[in-house]
Amino acid sequence: MFTKRIRLFIFFAGSLLLLTACNFPGTSSQPTIGPEVIYTAAAQTLIAQQTQSALGTPIVIPSSTSPVVVLPTDTSVAPTSTPIPTNTPLPTATSVPPTPTETPIPCDRGQFVKDITVPDNTEIAAGSTFVKTWRLKNNGSCTWTSSYAVVFYNGDAMSGPASGSLTTGTVPPGSTIDISLTLIAPTTPGTYKGNWRLRNASGATFGIGADADESFWVQIKSVAPTPTPSPTSAYTLGFDFIAKGPDASWKNASNNIPWGDPPSDVAGVAVNVANQKMEDGNTYSSLLATYPQDIQDGMVLGKYPSYTIQANDHLRTKIGLRYDCGEGNVKFQIRYIEGQTEVTIPGAEWIEKCDGAMTTIDINLANLAGHTVQFELVVLANGSPSDDHALWVAPRIEH
Repeated sequence: MFTKRIRLFIFFAGSLLLLTACNFPGTSSQPTIGPEVIYTAAAQTLIAQQTQSALGTPIVIPSSTSPVVVLPTDTSVAPTSTPIPTNTPLPTATSVPPTPTETPIPCDRGQFVKDITVPDNTEIAAGSTFVKTWRLKNNGSCTWTSSYAVVFYNGDAMSGPASGSLTTGTVPPGSTIDISLTLIAPTTPGTYKGNWRLRNASGATFGIGADADESFWVQIKSVAPTPTPSPTSAYTLGFDFIAKGPDASWKNASNNIPWGDPPSDVAGVAVNVANQKMEDGNTYSSLLATYPQDIQDGMVLGKYPSYTIQANDHLRTKIGLRYDCGEGNVKFQIRYIEGQTEVTIPGAEWIEKCDGAMTTIDINLANLAGHTVQFELVVLANGSPSDDHALWVAPRIEH
């Protein structure tokens, strides 16, 4: 089939060329086209027709000899190969610490805050009564109620009760409470320690520490007492400020305060104490404690019943701070009221700091003989009331 078409095409192409050659004018000779040229051109034309069907319409450029066929080029763009990505290292796994498990807070647990009275190894006269006070914090999750108690655990009970009520109210978690016990120093000199714990409404005993299994304690040194100064054969006791203490009127700068040891010292204190160790290192058997109100420049004042001064009367005492006086700094004064006039006795004003020394006082009252007066014992805080535990050793008037 293909051969017949070529032959037919060659025949027509040759006839056309002969006719065209006969019609050229002039006598000049024309280039002779041989049969091989005609055959070649016919073959190229046929190839071009076949290519045309695949590549589109060919472009024919005229020529003086023969047409030149320019086949269209394939403009399709071969797909570019997509580069295979290199292996990207996976991010290193960061370990996440496990969420800590919260430790549950025990229902009943206490925390020791501080000793309010009788710090460890306080010297107390053998056989004398004293009050021990601790400050504890409820750091458990349950509220302490009036059904809770303080109980003796082991050691030396020092004549203390087997148990006593912890509070008459409630102590919620996070709150503090002062716990007081009245104890007696053993009669035999030595060091004694008693351990105490708490008991809940169900009868379970608990204490302080992370696991509520530790005791809070009182530790003292029982010592032979220092004799209280007493009138010599030359003097007679005329007025005892300790014995008359309950009959005096006590107040701070703005309010009356009771005689005796209150649950809190905040408003001020006026009370007789026994066998108290003082800053000079000695333990005295009978003292008058006058702690000023627990505010800046606080005060405490006691106004005594009337007394008529006799000839040869002397007001005698020794003043100072409790031995654990820290930053204590106070002013002692002795005043009297006659009629409507309040007078500070000349020279009867003393500054006492925590320096390990006591001040001995002996005031001659001869110039007031025959006068009926009301004496006032006064203690003023010099600035901060911290550690202002001021005491009078056996204050009295002798003649």
